Amino acid sequence: MKTKSILLLALSMSFATAFAQTEQVLNSDPIDVDGYLAEKQVTDHELETIKNEIRKQKGEVVLNKEKSKGFKELSKTTEKLSETTEEYIDDKKDAQKDIAEYNAKIKCLMEENPTKDCDKYIRNRDRHEDEVTVAQAAPEVAISSTNVEVASTGENPFEIIKLLPYAGGTQYNGEIEQIEAEISAGLRLESNINKRFSMGIGFNYAQLKTEDFANNGFNSNPFAGGYYGFYGAKGREIQFNTMGIDLYGKFFITNGNRFRPYVGAGLGYNRSNMKYTNNSQFSQTGYQFGDEGYKTSYATGTFMMGSEIMITEKVGINLEGAYATGLGSSLSSQNAQSPINSPDQSRLRQLGDEIINANALSIFAGMVVTF
Repeated sequence: MKTKSILLLALSMSFATAFAQTEQVLNSDPIDVDGYLAEKQVTDHELETIKNEIRKQKGEVVLNKEKSKGFKELSKTTEKLSETTEEYIDDKKDAQKDIAEYNAKIKCLMEENPTKDCDKYIRNRDRHEDEVTVAQAAPEVAISSTNVEVASTGENPFEIIKLLPYAGGTQYNGEIEQIEAEISAGLRLESNINKRFSMGIGFNYAQLKTEDFANNGFNSNPFAGGYYGFYGAKGREIQFNTMGIDLYGKFFITNGNRFRPYVGAGLGYNRSNMKYTNNSQFSQTGYQFGDEGYKTSYATGTFMMGSEIMITEKVGINLEGAYATGLGSSLSSQNAQSPINSPDQSRLRQLGDEIINANALSIFAGMVVTF
């Protein structure tokens, strides 16, 4: 018995010693992964409150984003629902109207003494029966096609005739000279080949003026030949007139009734005349002006792009941009004076050739009148 007491006392002391060591380990400072003691985190109630508030606000931010996304989706579905509901209501009203009309018609046809409200149904029925009776009684009566008006579709050639007057501006860009026309206008007569293609013939006229810069007193030697040997004299004014005829074709990109954009090309024959506007006065050197002149004819090629815009079925406007240039040299020329006796004659020839072979850029506006 005494031995048991001694053993129990020894076990109690061993357990107390182990418990004290364990508590000491648990209450000791924490150690990080590197074996060093970790620093204690200092906090209090206010700091913990702030941290909780931050976490709460972050959660609300995420929640608000989700709500905003949901409201946007709700707005889209509401708009779609509104459209479909409106369409449904319109269709429902139309169907109810047709059903009511049908019921009223059947009721009127079934009544022996219909009221005035039924007159339209009775008249329509009687008219239909009369038409059927006439058609059955005279099946061999031919209907004259001359009394039936058929709208023009443009499928058949020369079914639609157009008159297109136009005017605008043209600039001639040569190697040296750049001249803008004072007058640039014309008239076209056009007809369809089918719905997309058309062909026509056009008449054009252009007039421009320029100064003889290459032969004035500022640029020439006072002792050189010509009419402007006197220093400071201004070059004479030169007038260039051209008129021509051209054949062209158009391809309409779309086949609309109001807007009809197109591209086209054409070949033309032009006759031009160039002369000095003043050939009667004496120059500063005392020499009388010569009667210089330059006449020639030449071929041209044209590329055009524009659109017809119909205001009514018969009348519209036409907007067009065009590029044209001479094809080769002039076909023939006639000079009023010999270059030997008239020093400025060669100047007219050079300027005329440059204008003929220049790049002519035009912008036109006109009318479209169909027949």
